[in-house]
Amino acid sequence: MIKADVIIIGGGATGCGIARDLALRGIPHCLIEKGDFAAGTTGACHGLLHSGGRYAVNDPIAARECYDENQILRRIAIKCVEQTGGLFVRLPGDSKRFRELFLRSCGEVGIPTEVISSTKALDLVPNLNPEIEEAIKVPDCSIDPFRLCMLNIRTSQLRNNLIFTRHKVTEIIKSHGRCIGVKATDQSTGEAREIHANIIVNATGAWANMIASLAGCEVPMTLAKGSLVITNHRLTNMVINRLRPPSDGDIIVPNEAVCLAGTTSLAVENPDKIGIEAAEVDTIISEAGRMIPHFNNTRIIRAFSGVRPLLKSQKMDSHEISRGFRIIDHQNGMYSIVGGKLTTFRLMAEKMVDTIMASFNLKRACETAAIPLDGQEELSGYPLSKRLADMKDIVCECELVNRKEVERIINQTGTRNVGDITHRTRLGMGPCQGGFCTFRALGIMNDMSVVSPEQSMAMLRDFLQRRFRGIRYALWGDQLREEQLVEYIYLGILALEKPK
Repeated sequence: MIKADVIIIGGGATGCGIARDLALRGIPHCLIEKGDFAAGTTGACHGLLHSGGRYAVNDPIAARECYDENQILRRIAIKCVEQTGGLFVRLPGDSKRFRELFLRSCGEVGIPTEVISSTKALDLVPNLNPEIEEAIKVPDCSIDPFRLCMLNIRTSQLRNNLIFTRHKVTEIIKSHGRCIGVKATDQSTGEAREIHANIIVNATGAWANMIASLAGCEVPMTLAKGSLVITNHRLTNMVINRLRPPSDGDIIVPNEAVCLAGTTSLAVENPDKIGIEAAEVDTIISEAGRMIPHFNNTRIIRAFSGVRPLLKSQKMDSHEISRGFRIIDHQNGMYSIVGGKLTTFRLMAEKMVDTIMASFNLKRACETAAIPLDGQEELSGYPLSKRLADMKDIVCECELVNRKEVERIINQTGTRNVGDITHRTRLGMGPCQGGFCTFRALGIMNDMSVVSPEQSMAMLRDFLQRRFRGIRYALWGDQLREEQLVEYIYLGILALEKPK
């Protein structure tokens, strides 16, 4: 049996942020994640570090939180944030009344804005629709959610706290009505672990109610699915927002060498049973194309969905539900933290750890807003220009990932899952979507005796199948031709068929 003061369930941004805060305040803890870091809602976001502008009109408290955290993350997470700046663009037919309301609301919240002419906006982003009537500059940024989680958890690892990825919590252990621990199963080996602690934090996002139910508790939430598409190159170097009430397909975010566009908002019941509707992809491309016309002709390499864990609301339109967060004390040793945004993860973690410290009757102030994230100086391969400097033994041509980097990740993490390499290096995230590099990475894992040939084949089938679930919604033009080539390579040349 393993013991810690606090168990954190969930390895998304909030869970990793809580682990970092606990580590800096000297509280021994254990984090358990059923997949890899950022495997849920965090990894399925559009990578936007909000200025708060999007929420200024309808949700001023969340807007202010976003702006404040935006400024903090620019300082402490330099290697995660690209300070692109953002534009809210007004197209013909968009309400001038909303424009005035937007500016007034941003002013009241304290979000800096600058109204610029269409000519100046086109100078900043030449691909913009030349018919735009004006634009408003805001301090939006692009952020890498995978890197953000890895760097937050690094602080916890450096202080020798326990981290279990690919472990699924199967039971909440109770004694005299109080939660005292969990049972978790290693998803790779089937080994069961029992971990005890004084406090359990449920930071599982869209899965919060499922975990709470293991303890006989309930977490009231509204789940809203959002879908996004990815282009094969950058169409803008600034975040582009539509200057109108929040709706589908009104954000385009540059990230590394690509752009992400979205999103949609549809109510769902089960976060494990979501799919992408073809109509969602059509809507996103159409709406993004109104802001950047070239979007209609660019190559889409993937579509994907995530689930927003929103606070329970009676509002029918999930666009209107608050992006605020809430800490729920279940009065039995378990706390759940729900709602919020990727942008506000650090603040959510701070408030959660403040609650834990009060429960332990300890006093030590939060330092996460002042201390830069650990491990940023160790990052290699970012940004893309840095990868260009080392072109030897390239494994992934799309993202310029070399063998040395793949071997480093395998040695560092001991991973037996090729997806873990993807999250840490971007291998397989480019236009080929893993078609020309996944088998090479698995070959390296085999060379290093991490997996057997039989395991490699099973993992390759699984990886390609999971990738195809997103690719299938972008199969036209060049992307269809490339996928046909990948299919021929694997089925025709390599004879990779499903096992009988």
